[in-house]
Amino acid sequence: MDDSDPAEIGDARNALQRLLAEQAQAGVPEQVLVGLLREQAAEIERYGYIPRRWAQLDQEVSQR
Repeated sequence: MDDSDPAEIGDARNALQRLLAEQAQAGVPEQVLVGLLREQAAEIERYGYIPRRWAQLDQEVSQR
């Protein structure tokens, strides 16, 4: 993904918004989602990248 491609940025934004909306519809309180976003943003800023292990955690949850 080119970080200056508006279409790809828009697609990523839409995917994140869908994920958040799905979680809220599933009953996760908005304040919890906001708190998690802040924690994850802090971790991304600390490392300077998105830890790829997050994808592995998501796959493990999906298999349950």
